[in-house]
Amino acid sequence: MEDLKVFSKNQGAVEAHDLTHWDTSFWAERLRESKYDINEEELRPFFSLPMVMDSLFNLAKTLFGIDIEPADGLAPVWNNDVKFYRVKDSLGSPIAYFYFDPYSRPSEKRGGAWMDEVVSRSRVLSRNGMAPRLPIAHMVCNQTPPVGDKPSLMTFREVETVFHEFGHALQHMLTMQDEGLVAGIRGIEWDAVELPSQFMENWCYHRETLMGIAKHYETGESLPEEVYLKLLAARTFRAGSLSLRQLRFASLDLELHAKYKPGASESIYDVDQRVSKKTQVIPPLPEDRFLCGFSHIFAGGYAAGYYSYKVCVETHTHTNTCS
Repeated sequence: MEDLKVFSKNQGAVEAHDLTHWDTSFWAERLRESKYDINEEELRPFFSLPMVMDSLFNLAKTLFGIDIEPADGLAPVWNNDVKFYRVKDSLGSPIAYFYFDPYSRPSEKRGGAWMDEVVSRSRVLSRNGMAPRLPIAHMVCNQTPPVGDKPSLMTFREVETVFHEFGHALQHMLTMQDEGLVAGIRGIEWDAVELPSQFMENWCYHRETLMGIAKHYETGESLPEEVYLKLLAARTFRAGSLSLRQLRFASLDLELHAKYKPGASESIYDVDQRVSKKTQVIPPLPEDRFLCGFSHIFAGGYAAGYYSYKVCVETHTHTNTCS
């Protein structure tokens, strides 16, 4: 925070002596651009969706010995932009399928990105009673659609998000468990829920992997080495503040689910204020109603389990919209 105050003051900001919530995000991004000379928008031409997905599938083949191929037409889809894929093992046998809905449609989709199951692997529910029913997953993102001949161009954070959600999907699809109630992403210990997703995220910072992805969509030029080094250096920018943010969310979640009693003199917003004063450099405003939108713990399946993001060493800004 002191760095932000000094930086904003040097830029002539009149409020530099007393930065508040809406100032912090703005100046943090300006400081990041100044410190590492990285502009997310300028990097988009190096991350076209087709190249990112091809590289992701090649990585999955290297790591897990699987092949992923288009299976469009094999199953109905809810939008023409939705893709359907088949996952095959090293012998060429299908082991799973998944839908991928990549583009933003504000009138139909909520923000952020997520993965969930369509069906789980199950021997009981197999059609012939022999081979198990194969798992099917779906991944949903909110990227910029292609325009004309230009493919969907992604920010680096969107690339991380796709890798993150694909990690969840892999855990669901590569399960060897035939009992449907505990197959795939079902019944995973909270301490490990975010492990596969963040394992896959780490490959975005692996030089060989990233350089295989980052090709200019028009010229084929590789991402300059100095830009890669800047992305690597910027990875831990404000990691302390982001860690505190996660601690607030996790602590608040556990406090509400373990101790809060409806009708008590302390409201849920009072609980948020109390917890936040222990974890935040700048506590929330008195009128803060963040809890009204904290869907992860009320409608997103992470009730009393949000701490799993922090257990798995999550320090990225998009965690509030990934699941």
